[in-house]
Amino acid sequence: MKAKGLRAGISLSDLLLDIKLRAYACGLHPLSLVLQPSFFRRRRGQTTVEYLLMLAVVAGMAAMMAVMFHKRIMGGIFTMIGLIIGAGTPK
Repeated sequence: MKAKGLRAGISLSDLLLDIKLRAYACGLHPLSLVLQPSFFRRRRGQTTVEYLLMLAVVAGMAAMMAVMFHKRIMGGIFTMIGLIIGAGTPK
């Protein structure tokens, strides 16, 4: 049975567009019913805490990589030193 008043073959994108247009016409914003404006406000010191957390992640990853690959890192450093020192000697 078909419901009265609904068109056959209506697509989901058409339905969503119709809902958006009706919401804008009524003056509603898409997320105004779900999220309050205070949700988007940053608290004092939040940026500093986020920066310190990112810095801790980067420092932790660098420390882990240094522990895991310290032999290769030291070998690369000494190879570069040998190339620099050996570049001035004649063959």
